[in-house]
Amino acid sequence: MKKGLLIGTLILSSCTTGIELESVDYTSLFTDSNSKVWIVNKMLLQDANIAPVKHENKDLLIFHHNGHCDLIPMKDLARKPVRKGVFNLDSKKRLMTIQFDDKKWCFTVPYITEDSVLLNVTEKSEIPYSIQIKPFPEL
Repeated sequence: MKKGLLIGTLILSSCTTGIELESVDYTSLFTDSNSKVWIVNKMLLQDANIAPVKHENKDLLIFHHNGHCDLIPMKDLARKPVRKGVFNLDSKKRLMTIQFDDKKWCFTVPYITEDSVLLNVTEKSEIPYSIQIKPFPEL
């Protein structure tokens, strides 16, 4: 049994020797290869969540495959113009920047789970809080 386990381990480890693995590109996660609507679930300032409690008062963040993004409060959807920006995601370094006309948001991406993504604010960012985004929920 021990010999079989050792041989199996050697075979599996030798299969990847010398092969360079490609890093994951997270862009399609954010855009679904077209556009994807995310709800800003939490706005974290130090240890406090300063985001509205009710969904209808939260912001929507929409990432488009072409690198554009939109930000709009859910209650203003279809009533007011969206705030337009562009985003850049460095999947290898897990860094995201979102540039609006008046502000540049800079984040690290410390975790991605099946139901949320945390965007941790960096010192370069012109907003003071981190955000947790979740895919737009089924209504």
